[in-house]
Amino acid sequence: MSMDKTRFPAKSLFIVTLIIIGITYSVMMLGVYLSSIHQGLSCLTWPLCPNGFEIPPPKYFYEHTHRTLVFVLTMALFSFTGYSFFRLRNKSLRIKLSLASGLLITQIVIGWVMIVTKLQPLVVATHLATGIAFFGILIVTLISLYHHMKKSQ
Repeated sequence: MSMDKTRFPAKSLFIVTLIIIGITYSVMMLGVYLSSIHQGLSCLTWPLCPNGFEIPPPKYFYEHTHRTLVFVLTMALFSFTGYSFFRLRNKSLRIKLSLASGLLITQIVIGWVMIVTKLQPLVVATHLATGIAFFGILIVTLISLYHHMKKSQ
């Protein structure tokens, strides 16, 4: 698709970005909840809990759900980023989504390091800060798509 105002699907991209932000917010809130109930180390295996892909027992439920949502988020964001590279000619969107994808990969790796270091405070703080940066670039992407959508009306 070209970048001209009539063919750039800003509204559809806006909706996809909003969904990705919703999933991200859910992951963040679940992560905070895990921390508040002291369940951050309930699954010491990574990336899956000991139950694998099966329905988790109550002991692993929240951590399993957190990691499953991260997987869904990763697939959604990487698919969206790939779509932006193969189907769109908007350099600004590509840059924002590439940055978001890089931050998400970093966030996942730091999540693994949190498990390995048994919630070392500096690693936890880095995980939280990276999550906020990731959420921030998604908000910036949403705002730029909103402006693009308004210009094309």
